[in-house]
Amino acid sequence: MNFLQPWMLVALPLVSVPIIVHLVNQRRFQTVPWAAMMFLLQASKMSSGYTKLRQWLILLLRTLAVACLIFFTARPLASGLMGLMGSRSTEVAIVLLDRSPSMQETQPGSGLTKLQSAIMQISNTLKTLGMQRVVVFDTATEKPLELESPSEMESNPTLVANGYTSDMPGMFERALAYIKNNRFGNTTVWICSDMRESDWHSRDGRWAASREGFSSLAQDVRFQVLDLGAVSRENLSIRVVSAKRVQSDSQTELALSFKIERQFSPSIENASIENASDAGNSQPFTAVQVPVEIEVGGARSVLNVDLQSDSAEVNDYRIALSSEKGDVSAAKGWGLVRIPADANMADNCGYFVYEKPPARSTIIVSDNPRVIEAIELCTNISPEQSIQCVTETVSSSQLDTVDWNSVSLVVWHEQLPKDRPLELLVGFVAQGGQVLFFPPENPNENQALGLKWTGWETLQSDPSGSPSNEEIEAASLTRVQQWRNDSELLGNTLNGAPLPVGQLGIKRICRLQGEGTTLASIRDDIPLLMRMDSAGSEKNGVYVCTTTPSMRDSTLAVDGIVMYIAIQRVLAAGSARIGSAKMVTIGQLDRSVFDHAVQEAGANSTLSNQYAEQTGVYRDNDLLIAQNRLAEEDSGKLVGSESLSSLFGNLQWSRIEAGASANSLVQEIWRWFVIIMLLALVVEAFLCIPKRRAVA
Repeated sequence: MNFLQPWMLVALPLVSVPIIVHLVNQRRFQTVPWAAMMFLLQASKMSSGYTKLRQWLILLLRTLAVACLIFFTARPLASGLMGLMGSRSTEVAIVLLDRSPSMQETQPGSGLTKLQSAIMQISNTLKTLGMQRVVVFDTATEKPLELESPSEMESNPTLVANGYTSDMPGMFERALAYIKNNRFGNTTVWICSDMRESDWHSRDGRWAASREGFSSLAQDVRFQVLDLGAVSRENLSIRVVSAKRVQSDSQTELALSFKIERQFSPSIENASIENASDAGNSQPFTAVQVPVEIEVGGARSVLNVDLQSDSAEVNDYRIALSSEKGDVSAAKGWGLVRIPADANMADNCGYFVYEKPPARSTIIVSDNPRVIEAIELCTNISPEQSIQCVTETVSSSQLDTVDWNSVSLVVWHEQLPKDRPLELLVGFVAQGGQVLFFPPENPNENQALGLKWTGWETLQSDPSGSPSNEEIEAASLTRVQQWRNDSELLGNTLNGAPLPVGQLGIKRICRLQGEGTTLASIRDDIPLLMRMDSAGSEKNGVYVCTTTPSMRDSTLAVDGIVMYIAIQRVLAAGSARIGSAKMVTIGQLDRSVFDHAVQEAGANSTLSNQYAEQTGVYRDNDLLIAQNRLAEEDSGKLVGSESLSSLFGNLQWSRIEAGASANSLVQEIWRWFVIIMLLALVVEAFLCIPKRRAVA
């Protein structure tokens, strides 16, 4: 139990007043021996026990009445399992608000979404606590939202659901910087989230830095985690995987691929389960038929998809756009796929756009093109008849002559760039271009985009002389041991089959320095393929391969299927920046792109200044954009209790499992103390009534 006015508890010693009065009253009389009293005392022995009991009860009730009066004036709170501030007074409440699509799930029994319920409960709680200053952080807005009262949280138009996947580590960093810059005293940080791993990124290295930062603060900071992860209904989601315009001799078609996923989330003990979907799989899935509505160019059709497990995929479903090659509507357009309404409306629709595929243009910069001639072959072979692939080999001094607006991929096999070439590459990456680095034979001390080569290392001994293909295959090669089959380059195929990455043999690698995400590794300490996590490159794509396709270095050329698929995938990602019809995820494009856009499809309630953070189809002159949520939003994986404890470490924190029906996380219970006090006084008065004597 906690109190809004804990300083009133200093009056608790007053409960001793009835006891002191009772003891003083006992000493008012002096005992005088008197012979006749012997007979009176013996006569009253039978009733003395009841008299003493009544006196003790009267004393207890008077003490209880005084205690209840003191507790009543201190304004007690009932907070259940929640560890509130206790006697701490706070200057400001900071709210980290998760507004991701998963927070739009409707809670059973309340009719409110998780986000609406969180805002209402936090607002009412802060009003009950008498908090006036509230600062809200989220992922969509760069600046914190400062509110003059908690009531503004419920009416503020910006605190609505969006399509961003929340970045909890980033919000922690921003909250820490805000507290430091404003030099607050005691502060409470409220975290409203449904505990999705896709939002929390529990393995992100930023958590450790934030913990150290909060621990070093002079003021007292406490964290309250409002857990909204508990649901009791299954949920279906649909996501567009790809939409391609395919031209045949007779007609133009749309090849559409999409995926339906089903989640079972536990209603109790959910926070201790690392993967909610796995927990739901303990019960058998019931096969259902899901009607999928497909809308293209104003025409609607329904495709029934059989869902027999936790997911179902439809690949390259063909829709005729036009039988006339010159039809303008078939050259470019947009559409959507939709499933019936369920627990979460935010994941029931996926949007797509299509146009004639732009050419996939590759620039190769190499000081020895023969070493990577297999790469040039991969970039020149088109995966489809309708896609044109163009490759040009240039030197670093010729980069100023390149038309960067038409380039999809730069393959760099030379000393790392500096000066003007580096400036051009940085600009190319910032605009969505893709760069793939291969190590040169004699790397120097240059550094670029967070990367530095440190030198070659032989993993196995070379055969003598000039090796042939047979000798390479016969040699004892080091195999790739680990790779991410959910990554951009080495992910599974559309039918779920893994790429044969484990069959690749590596003989030499070039060690590197730089921070990045390992996509494939030979051993834990030897990465083969990395995505560099330098500023801005995580979204745009800077990749590094630590070996070459040369026969003396690896079997990348011999086992060419993996290299070809990876090259074409990175080419497809790079070519997405070239066309005038873009399929992107929320946050991938700069907000300024939507400044003059109009909405073609999406929620009717979306304001024009919120286009950048909402799913839908948007048009800006000739540019057509289909914006969808991240694929991670369809994962039911939750942050477990152990992971949560490690994230906060030695910080002061507590977790509250929010109920759907609660209006506030705390309630004042002073009325109960008033009732108890009145009852105590009534019973005390009844016990003080003198006993009626019998009339002779």
